[in-house]
Order: sequence, then C-alpha cells, then structure tokens
Amino acid sequence: METTTFHYPRRSAKYVILILLLALTIPFFAGCTDRGHRDLTLDTWILKTNSDGSLQWTAFVDGDPNGRGQAMIQTRDGGYAITGTGTNADVNGPVPRIVTLDRDGNVISTMTFGMSPDYGSSLVEAPGGGYVVATYSGFLTRVDEDGNVLWSTSLGGGSDWWKVVGAPGGGYAVAGDTRIVKVGEDGEIAWTAAFETGLNVGTIAAIPSGGFIAGGTTGADVWVARLDAEGNTVWDETLGSRSRDDLYVVRISPAGTYDLVYGTVLDARNETADGRFTETIEASLAADGRLIGERPLNASRVIVATEDGGYAYAGFIVPEFIGLQPQGYPGSPLHVVRLDDEGMVAWDASYDIGDDRSVVSIIRTSDDGVAVLGSVYDF
Repeated sequence: METTTFHYPRRSAKYVILILLLALTIPFFAGCTDRGHRDLTLDTWILKTNSDGSLQWTAFVDGDPNGRGQAMIQTRDGGYAITGTGTNADVNGPVPRIVTLDRDGNVISTMTFGMSPDYGSSLVEAPGGGYVVATYSGFLTRVDEDGNVLWSTSLGGGSDWWKVVGAPGGGYAVAGDTRIVKVGEDGEIAWTAAFETGLNVGTIAAIPSGGFIAGGTTGADVWVARLDAEGNTVWDETLGSRSRDDLYVVRISPAGTYDLVYGTVLDARNETADGRFTETIEASLAADGRLIGERPLNASRVIVATEDGGYAYAGFIVPEFIGLQPQGYPGSPLHVVRLDDEGMVAWDASYDIGDDRSVVSIIRTSDDGVAVLGSVYDF
C-alpha cells in the first residue's frame, strides 16, 4: 500500500531531532498552568474508516517518551506496521522503531533497532517476512519479525531518505537526498542514480512494467522523472509557479498517465506557515513525459492516491489558514475527504478525536477505506 507522509524541512538528522524535542517542549510549558507538571510524551494514534468514511476504530500506541509514528503500511495479513521513533534502553536517545497492529488496531509488537539519533521514515514488507526500513540518516535496514537486524546498508550521501518501495523483479528502491538507490534482497547496492545538486528527491513509485517514477523539488519548483530498471533517466520535467512549490504525491493513474499533486505558496518569502498554501494542483503527464493536463485540486498536503484514480486527504480546519492543516487546532475535528477521479468530493467525514493532535500520514486500505496516522501530546 502506498503511503504519503508529511515531511519536516530538510536538515541533518541531529538537527531534526532537536527540532522534535523543541516542539515537544513548547506546548508543555504553554500548558503547565492548567494541566499540571507532568512528564510530556508524544503518543501515536491511528484512525480507520470504511469505504464511505464511517469510523471503524481508533488505536493508540503510548508509553514511550520518544514514540512517534512517521509512516504506515497495511500488511499482507490485513494488519498494519508503523515506523518512526522509539526508545531503546541500551541506546541513549531516539532510535528507529516498528510497531505492528492487527486488523482491528490492537498492538501486536514493538521493536527498535539502529543508532541514535535517527528515525524510520518509510517501510515495506519483505517477501520472506519482516520489514525493510529506510531511516532518515541514510540507512536501509532489513529486520525479521522479531526485530533482529538481518542487514543494514548505508546509502551514502546526506540525510533525507524518505521513501522505500519494492522494485519490480525484486529488491528495493530508495529515494532521498539527491539520489535514488536500488538495493537487492541481500542488501547489496545494485545501482545509484544521482541527480544534480539542488534537486531533492522526495518520493518514488514503482512502474509495474519496470522502472520507476520519482519526484521532488528543485529551487522553487517541483520536478518528476521516469527511470528505467537500471536507473537511467528516460525523461524529466520541471513544473511550478512563481511561488515556492512543494510536491505531495506522484502516481501512475488507472488511465496510464503519470500524475503529481503539488501545492503552491502564496508568499514565498514566508517559509514558516503551511497556511500560505493557497492552491493545490494536479498535473498529468503522458508516457513520454509531455504535460497533457493540469487542474486545481482541493486537497491538503497529507494525501494519498486511491485505486479508482481519485485521492483521499486529511487535516484540521485552522482559523486564518486556507485548506486543511496537519497541525490540529483546539476544538477542530479531524477531517478526512475522499475525492473521485474527477476531483469531486465523494465524502467528507469529521471525527472528534480531541486536541493537541497532528496528522502525519494517510494510506488507502484493502477494503477501500483509509487509515490515518497521527501524533498526540500526552500531558
């Protein structure tokens, strides 16, 4: 299952961990007066809907001061696996973590691995069982069902290894920093496709017939490229506006086009507020990379493509901000919206899940529903 994740700004791994710790501290001091002096943790929550948006269940993963979910997949048995950050008693600081749940949201296992500071940014199931996890610091790690590390491969270069996908014919492809790396089932690097400096790779999808479609940002614009099975660029296109743009998702549509959804910032000089995103655009490219269509799409940055050619997205209404936002607002329910292949609203459901929450990722599920991953401050 494809997952789309809200990412932090590109920085070194240690710097990102410091940002996370600061984010935890601010609401704690702001809430000490009426909540009392207690240890603050950041718990993980999951919300599951059916195909018409009706709530099926919610689940919580708590008890870890470094616990945060970053990405989620549905597993072959109908359950779920989440990667992100957790605590290992033998390591001083946050480390990558995997949490598994059954199809009803009950926690089955929690496993940690790797070094600190780091976190798991994306994961897939391995064919023989267990998981393959891409970490922020630039490692691809294979673990078995018990969390034992079978191999761990350094991807080289800088940080920002956001996305791992299974490769057609076996192995894995990882997108991040300025490169895409193909890794075999044994953890050996098969090839590396390096892009020019300043061209950041944010996401990747496998093409069933072979090769990959990838995208990211370059300066104020977004770009998309098709690669063959050996990592050679077949074509690449740059799209954008006069303002700063941010790529949310790329996909191969049921019609065979390559679609990307990106947001445009009204005020490119203001780098701090998601509320400056005033327009979301879907662009469609032909098999040879030609731009064949664009349309405005009412969506948030936490979005996933659906099997029918539409999308599902999630977020909160925040005063003075345009569109749904990842960070919650007191009294604002979570909204999940399903769009059909024409970009029209199929359903818009709201859920009162409480305050002090943020939404991180959304995935489609095998029963045509969606599952939403988020965080909540536990005072």
